[in-house]
Amino acid sequence: MGGASQVDFKRLLGAIALSGVHSLILVPQLLMGLVTAIERGLMPVGPLRFVAVGGARVSPSLLARAAAVGLPVFEGYGLSECASVVALNRPGALRPGSVGKPLPHAEVRIAEDGEVLVAGATLLGYLGDAPVTQRWWATGDLGYVDEDGYLYLNGRKKHQFITSFGRNVNPEWVEAELTQSGLIAQAFVHGEGLPRNIALLWPLNPEANDSAIEQAVQQCNAQLPDYARVHAWRRLPTPLNTSDATLTANGRARREAILQRYHTLLSDIPL
Repeated sequence: MGGASQVDFKRLLGAIALSGVHSLILVPQLLMGLVTAIERGLMPVGPLRFVAVGGARVSPSLLARAAAVGLPVFEGYGLSECASVVALNRPGALRPGSVGKPLPHAEVRIAEDGEVLVAGATLLGYLGDAPVTQRWWATGDLGYVDEDGYLYLNGRKKHQFITSFGRNVNPEWVEAELTQSGLIAQAFVHGEGLPRNIALLWPLNPEANDSAIEQAVQQCNAQLPDYARVHAWRRLPTPLNTSDATLTANGRARREAILQRYHTLLSDIPL
């Protein structure tokens, strides 16, 4: 790993193969690299028996690709303030599309506005701040729990935007579909107050032409409802990174910083 988003997949895959590991914990982009390598015959599933994935939204199409090559992938959910893992799919309790059932140490309920609340092994407080006294921790994530107790996530509460047609869209959902297609490395989707959604994109291969990117966008759109589709896009001049504050230290998009930095580029995209 280098910085927040640079990965030497050749070394990573080599380490996985040589170590003979039985289990892995991955973020979606690393899972995509592993699945792609197995699809291309560059490495076998081998002794892997449990591959947990989380840290960001996981595209259903990526999970389907993993299942197709026989990779035992289990999506989960957690956050540092709740001692990391809160919910996890596992053998005998697997429901694709969900992040699994809460683990025994955690309790989950949904607030009236759809926010996920967690109790259990929560933090004592942040360094330098007053101790945390409330039992339920507001995660900032939107979701719901089905009748069997499986937790589903709909993205971050503060990132949701509303189009000029009044449709609520969580951009992370669309961005996950775009970046887990195998061609697009980074995506930023915007549509607040707009009649159509627009996007800024950076390809995995910087030499990829616009036609290839457009094809990837259309393939993604075919899996999405109309209100969530990307209707127009522009290529980023440089990838999002920590040095210009467009990414956090752990690789998450700083949405306000991106809007400010690329205001002109976004404004020039025809709707």
